Amino acid sequence: MGRFHARIIELEDGQLMATIVDEEVLGAKAVDPERGLIIDVKREFYAGTLMGDEEVERLLEEANILILVGARIVRKAVDLGLAHPNSILKIGNLEYTQVYKITY
Repeated sequence: MGRFHARIIELEDGQLMATIVDEEVLGAKAVDPERGLIIDVKREFYAGTLMGDEEVERLLEEANILILVGARIVRKAVDLGLAHPNSILKIGNLEYTQVYKITY
């Protein structure tokens, strides 16, 4: 199993936002001209700390906002009950989803 690039951003209100991508999709770009969709997994935005399975699963649970790109990380979010399979957007060969955890 591969590793993941994770970038953690602490927001002004104390929430954590994490961008997590499968290591192998960093730098990839996919286009769906029929739907007018483009995803560009730019290193400037997505590159971060390389993490293994245990670390990334902890981050998935802790972060309030998740931006996920790649089949492996998206599947982890679904398996952990954080994302619904219907929330997955497929653009070319890339899978993408966002998760917003609402607490009150």
